[in-house]
Order: sequence, then structure tokens, then C-alpha cells
Amino acid sequence: MPNLKRSMIILSTVILAAALLTLSCQSSFKIVSAHDWGATPPPFTLPQHKIQHITIHHGGVEFSKDKDPVAYIKHLQDWSRKEKGWMDIPYHFLIDLDGNIYEGRDIRYPGDTNTNYDPTGHALICVLGNFETQNPTQKQLRSLAWLCARLSKQYRVPLKNIKSHKDYTETLCPGKNLYKHLQDGSLLNMIQVFQGKR
Repeated sequence: MPNLKRSMIILSTVILAAALLTLSCQSSFKIVSAHDWGATPPPFTLPQHKIQHITIHHGGVEFSKDKDPVAYIKHLQDWSRKEKGWMDIPYHFLIDLDGNIYEGRDIRYPGDTNTNYDPTGHALICVLGNFETQNPTQKQLRSLAWLCARLSKQYRVPLKNIKSHKDYTETLCPGKNLYKHLQDGSLLNMIQVFQGKR
């Protein structure tokens, strides 16, 4: 009986330590709101949708350390409205090289795409960079996994519905060097760690 009690105490300690470790890891992630990076209100809105999928994109252009992500996102917002006639940035979230997460389009509204799949019901995440020619940083991958885990929990999206742009249409997006992390299961494993399932 004393051995059983001791084992239970050890098990409880291990569970608590794991929970604290998870919390400390998660607390290092923060989403910069659209207001905080200086977004302007959309000129119109769309019918709201229900999130059932999480879909990963890349920016499709080289992104380097000396690029200002906020300036890039502001330019993307301006281009999306003036050149494409969209309500806002096509993505709901964007992740820079340092793993900083920026809120894009209000997630209540469907995103947009230059390809022929319907993004209604999809939470769109853009990882900044061109991953046909460069590699995502470890910080980007960790932030992507954390964000996917958070959205998956919030909207009850199953792991099988976390995919990439190229899984829905003919495109290179999100680039071979990011897509391989979906193909080999490493990204889904990281997501499960943040969900506390591994």
C-alpha cells in the first residue's frame, strides 16, 4: 500500500510538471492583433462562415531577416483591396521568420485565394517566405504548430482537416520545404504535443 501511494504521488508530480512545461511553452506565443499592427477597417464584409478546416499557405515571395513584416503585411492589405478587390488580406493569420503571429482578415469571414478552391470554412494561415527556395525557420514551425493546435481546439477541427493549399488545388503552395513537414507527420506531431496528446 505505501508503494502504491508513493507511485501515485510520483505520477501526480510528473503530470503537474508536464502541464507546467506545456503552459510555459505556450505562454511564449502571442498573436499581434490587426489593431496593434495598424490594420485599417475593411471597406465591406462577407457572409460569415463556420471554421471546419485549417489550411496552410506560404507567401510565395522570398522573405529575409531585413524585411519588416509589418510593412509587408500593410502592403499586402493595400494590394488585396486595390488590385484584387478583396475585403482584406486573404489570410486570417501570418507568421514571420521570428515566429511572430499576426492577425490578418477577421476569421469570421472566408479568406481569398488566387486559385480555384473555395476557402469558405477554412482558417487560412500564411507562413511568410517562399518555401520552394528557402526553408521555414524552427520558430515559424513551432508557431505554426501552436496556432494550429489553438485553432483546432477552439473550432473543434480534427487533425485530418489540417492540410495545405496544394491539398485542395493545383499549386506549389506552401512550397516543398514546408509541405514536407506535413507529409512526414512532424508538424502534426508538434500540433499534438501542444494539444497535450503526446
